Amino acid sequence: MGPRSPPVTAHYTTSTTASLKIMCHFWANVWVFFHAYLLLQSAEGVTHSDDVNGLLALQDAWNAYGMLQWSGNDPCGSNWSHIACDNHNPQRVIIISVSGLGLSGTLPDDIGFLTGLQSLDMSHNKLRGQLSSQLGRLVNLVILKLESNEFTGTIPPALGQLRNVQYIYLTDNMLQGPIPHEIGLLRNLYWLDLANNHLQGELPYSSDGKNKLNVGLDNLTTTKHFHFNNNSLEGPIPSSICHQNMQLIHMLFDSNQMSGNIPDAIGDCLNLTVLKIDHNHFSGEIPTTLDRLVNLSELHLTANQLTGVLPDLSNLNKLNILAVGDNQFTPSEIPAWLTSLRSLTDLQMQKTNLLGSIPESLFELPTITAVNLDNNILNGTLDLSTSASSLLTLSLINNRIDSTSLGKFNQELNLQGNPVCNTSALVNSQVCNPDRIVPPISYQTNNSRCSNPCTGNFVPSPLDCSCVVPYKCHFTYRAPYFTTLSDSRHLKVFVDALAKGLNMSDGQIMIPEAFFNSRNQLFITAWLFPSESSHWSPDDIVSISGEAGSIYPSMYGPPMFQADPYDFQWLANARRAGLSTGAKVGIGLGAAILALIIFGVCAFALIQKRQADQAKSLSEPASGGSRKSDSGNAPKLKGARWFSFIELKKATNNFSDSNEIGAGGYGKVYKGELPNKDKVAIKRSNRLSMQGAMEFKNEIELLSRVHHRNLVSLVGFCIDQGEQMLVYEFIENGSLRDALTGVNGIKLDWHRRLLIALGAARGLAYLHELANPPIIHRDVKSSNILLDVNLDAKVADFGLSKLAPDAGKTHVTTQVKGTVGYLDPEYYLTEQLTEKSDVYSYGVVLLELLTSRQPIEFGKYIVREAKHLLDRGGMTAFRTILDTRLQSENTMELQRLLRVAIQCVEECAVNRPTMSEVVKELEEFIAHESGVGSLALSSKTYERELNKNKRRFSDSDWVCSSKDSSCNSSFHYAENATAKKNVL
Repeated sequence: MGPRSPPVTAHYTTSTTASLKIMCHFWANVWVFFHAYLLLQSAEGVTHSDDVNGLLALQDAWNAYGMLQWSGNDPCGSNWSHIACDNHNPQRVIIISVSGLGLSGTLPDDIGFLTGLQSLDMSHNKLRGQLSSQLGRLVNLVILKLESNEFTGTIPPALGQLRNVQYIYLTDNMLQGPIPHEIGLLRNLYWLDLANNHLQGELPYSSDGKNKLNVGLDNLTTTKHFHFNNNSLEGPIPSSICHQNMQLIHMLFDSNQMSGNIPDAIGDCLNLTVLKIDHNHFSGEIPTTLDRLVNLSELHLTANQLTGVLPDLSNLNKLNILAVGDNQFTPSEIPAWLTSLRSLTDLQMQKTNLLGSIPESLFELPTITAVNLDNNILNGTLDLSTSASSLLTLSLINNRIDSTSLGKFNQELNLQGNPVCNTSALVNSQVCNPDRIVPPISYQTNNSRCSNPCTGNFVPSPLDCSCVVPYKCHFTYRAPYFTTLSDSRHLKVFVDALAKGLNMSDGQIMIPEAFFNSRNQLFITAWLFPSESSHWSPDDIVSISGEAGSIYPSMYGPPMFQADPYDFQWLANARRAGLSTGAKVGIGLGAAILALIIFGVCAFALIQKRQADQAKSLSEPASGGSRKSDSGNAPKLKGARWFSFIELKKATNNFSDSNEIGAGGYGKVYKGELPNKDKVAIKRSNRLSMQGAMEFKNEIELLSRVHHRNLVSLVGFCIDQGEQMLVYEFIENGSLRDALTGVNGIKLDWHRRLLIALGAARGLAYLHELANPPIIHRDVKSSNILLDVNLDAKVADFGLSKLAPDAGKTHVTTQVKGTVGYLDPEYYLTEQLTEKSDVYSYGVVLLELLTSRQPIEFGKYIVREAKHLLDRGGMTAFRTILDTRLQSENTMELQRLLRVAIQCVEECAVNRPTMSEVVKELEEFIAHESGVGSLALSSKTYERELNKNKRRFSDSDWVCSSKDSSCNSSFHYAENATAKKNVL
């Protein structure tokens, strides 16, 4: 620290008597302060009192085995595990994620206190009892994940109050009773998963006369997933749930007790990609309207009582899986149109009264991998000699095949029960007796070499034979592309995929059991072994349970994932273990006294030093970047100036209310004027959002290097007298939101709105691709886009952003930043931020520019409303929400910007453009709109720097905007859709 200045020395060289008086007075104050602190500890926390009450009630209702690490009365301020809070004051808990922690107990009514929750994930535990109707109070909830527990009773109708909810997962419980009609009130619902329960009754629809609200499943026009499989639901499929406004892509009604004819109206669900109604009691003929489902990739009708003949489905050129076995079709030959399904990979037509010979052309399909024609009347010669290059498995059990010509075919073949098996002509007799139980596999990880005994839940690790507790996971694959396990390569593919997806070595994965059941479902049990300790941590289990269900090889298809509750008793025991009670009391008391003494001495010294530093700062003139502060050396930065607290206090008239121009979770923003008359915006952090000195230093060092005409510039910073402040250039004309609402009197014409859109896009593209390291903004919105004196856009508030890691450029945080209405829908599932999250938010801003509406206004979400109108009536329908000031503008120009907006707000991040692609499109658009090329030419240097591929927003992009029928990159089809997520 260097030699002390004379004023500081004077404080430490007073007489002994004066020092004693000061010390005595000081200690008296310390005791008063200490007791006051204890009394106020719980009363003045940063967490909203309702959330404190709710979380404490959950803690009381659960047996958590000590791994939750919830202590004290201030969850947000004390960094409780497995929760996340917003940045408001007081802070609200917005995420609870306790998946896979082995929790037991109930879900108390006090859950209703947590009204700020946006995501509630209690999946993969042992929670029991009924679902509380108080869940209906969580009106901000977007994600509700309660799958894989032991909940009983009925689904509470109060869930119909969750008007913002988009994802409901109640699968794999013991819920009974009907699906409540009130579900039809959830107009924002995207995914409804009620699979694997004991639900009864018929599917509710609005005109069934059974409810006063006249609502039902047919009202869920934004929902894309109905997963109701493996229940006891009855009755027919209501014709009304398939109409032109429905957006369903997955209809999973399989394994129920449903009956009646398949309605012709099912052909109106034009977006369907997966239709699973197998293992029910449907009768009658298959409707010919199925050929209208041109987006269909999977059709499952197996194990019903369907009659007639299979209709011509040759229009379904995207069909991968056709499963129609075990029905009562009229005897017929294999349909000739099957060979036109060029995308077909899996054909299941067992027990369908097929007769005649098998056409060779069936095995010439370019992607066919699995064919099951068991229990039919097929005869003649099986000829695989010139085709079947892609075929992996073929099963012809119990037919009348009397000869074969296999050529070089050496994949899985099952001819058991055919006459050919009774002849000596077969070269390979194994095709008549394949083994469906996993054989000894030479490659497979095992612990058979370990001879040491382990007790309890401990087992020898295959890695080093030490005693560890593995995580026991169970995967059920409904229709893999193979039907036997005689080829060990199939399981090796599974292990390799799981190891890669979970970042493990294959030596950490052991498969003690794998078999097919009578319905050709493959069950695999995998034990996952920790490598660095004897147990997985709670965070590890949360991560694995979130990831494992979404990892699968293509030849398996998506699984239903379950896991045994993990034994965390070791953690509770470890936390209870230690010294005797007397020793703990003695050591604790001694430590408390010692800590108090140290605290007193340090506090006294700190007070004296602060007074000395203040005296010194008053005696020195202001100079940028060279002073000392109470946080250590102020950073010496070329692009930013260090300000003292006194300078900024003076610039803001003592931080007067009249100078306050904004406030947020970070703190308040003040307008200030420096001695040279420059105006600045000073962001003063509140005590609750303070960073550590090093973290704050790193952030301002980064910001000092970020310079772009469309980003608000950092002028300087302050680390002084316990304060942290950022000083930005002052932007005269306020925010874009103010301009759109008319608050600041600015009127934006069409051309100016385009320039604002381009400017904001350029600023974000710079953050994503030219900043070093890249920066994810995390809170793009119209109020964070400021307008300078020329009405040019400047993106603000990225100073509170988080850096994007190099690998994948994602960020996970427990302090969720963002604004409802702008948040990337994938974030709620993955809890992962990427540049594409900013792109989504930017797309919402474009819709604001077109409509002047807020993202959520009068209960309507602008993204869903825009997509709905476009689907219903194109640009003509969208004009009903277009800003009245733009009604006279050229339709083609409006449509071009709208096309960019819709592309940006795609539900799947992979389908969104990058910001640099948006910049390129807008530059070309504006240059064309202006009739000159100056705007595009002015950014040649920028374009060269980005050096990106030249994506275009073509008309094909436009038409798939809200009709996009798949989201393979993010929301894979799974009967127990387990979304990827990261540990909080």
